[in-house]
Amino acid sequence: MTQTSTVPRTDIETFAFWALPRHERMAGFRWLRENDPVSWHPPAESLLLPPDENTRGFWALTKYAHIMEAARSEVFCSGQGIFMEDMPEVVLYAAMSFLAMDNPEHDVLRALVVKAFSPARMRTMEDWIKGHARDVVAAMAPAGQGDMVKQLGKLLPGLIYAHYIGVDDPEVRDRVVAAADQLGSWNDPEYTATMEPLDVFGNAADILADIALELAELRRTSPGEDMISWLVQAEIDGRQLEDYEISSFFVMLSGAANDTTGHAIAHSLLELQRNPDQKAWLLEDFEGRIDIAVDELLRWRSPLVHFRRTATRDYELGGKPIKAGDKVVLWYDSGNFDTDVFADPDRLDLSRKPNRHLSFGGGGVHYCLGQALGKHLLKAALREVYTQLPDIVLGEPEEGLSNLFNHINKLPATWTPVSG
Repeated sequence: MTQTSTVPRTDIETFAFWALPRHERMAGFRWLRENDPVSWHPPAESLLLPPDENTRGFWALTKYAHIMEAARSEVFCSGQGIFMEDMPEVVLYAAMSFLAMDNPEHDVLRALVVKAFSPARMRTMEDWIKGHARDVVAAMAPAGQGDMVKQLGKLLPGLIYAHYIGVDDPEVRDRVVAAADQLGSWNDPEYTATMEPLDVFGNAADILADIALELAELRRTSPGEDMISWLVQAEIDGRQLEDYEISSFFVMLSGAANDTTGHAIAHSLLELQRNPDQKAWLLEDFEGRIDIAVDELLRWRSPLVHFRRTATRDYELGGKPIKAGDKVVLWYDSGNFDTDVFADPDRLDLSRKPNRHLSFGGGGVHYCLGQALGKHLLKAALREVYTQLPDIVLGEPEEGLSNLFNHINKLPATWTPVSG
């Protein structure tokens, strides 16, 4: 599309677009919602595949209703890829578990995995989360300064996830956290300076898969109260998870637990400082208001920017002729600002209700299984920061380059040192 001075950039397939400041990117999505909500784009610039293999363009869905329609329709499948960028099929199966599966395989595997997310086990996890959040912030308090990404946003989800999967060895835990961070960093110069982008992803997936298989073997003979034990014990009609299914789910969940929740913590702290009236409203009655506030914080900065589907047959969507085999990208970050659904969407309103945001997907069979866990973690992090570091002041964030996550690399902060 030819850009003019009156039309924001809408070349969402380019790295240059994602290097723009967020307000310019969101202006582009706003223009698409209002003028071309189901728009066709050239192949996404990619470091994962050579140009001669990266030949498929995509449809961009930027309005809430179209995203919901595609997410809930059996016409659009996930088995051919879930990112705007294409990946080799072997990588999808090794690292994306049932996120990149279709029925009937999807429902069988998800039903087995759901047993590890039962209400009783989630209550156990909530106690772990509160304790780890309290300890992590308490360890930061005496210094009077720190990086809220490295010391909280990455560390807290990593500790909880390590506890969740039954990793007691600090060295193994650190390997899991580091590999999970690497998993979603194939565009990050910190990694691509020494590795090919696909190797960044593949190497991290291999590390996590090996750890999962070691843990699964151990837990079959010595089960504990942890996710790997629950997974190896799960059974439906005599069907249990195969080793490759356990490792693939482990890899997928490692990346999801590290990236999405960690970035949500950092963004939430930053946006509450930028909106002091909203922060004050929340702190007037934290326990009574935090549940509804978390939904608005997630709408405001959706941790996951997009997911993709592929059309299995010809279909008309928003008046556009989608052909069988076409890629369709669901832009959650755009749908969360659709004025047809959200009144005054460009205003952070922690009391917003109802708040049917898309930050956990648009519904359907792939709705986020860990959404309750993620909310618990975000609530616990905010509770402990504002309890233990009440005068915290955040500096300027260093945002990462990503079309998949709302990514923050660093978020400096200062507060009055608290003696232990």
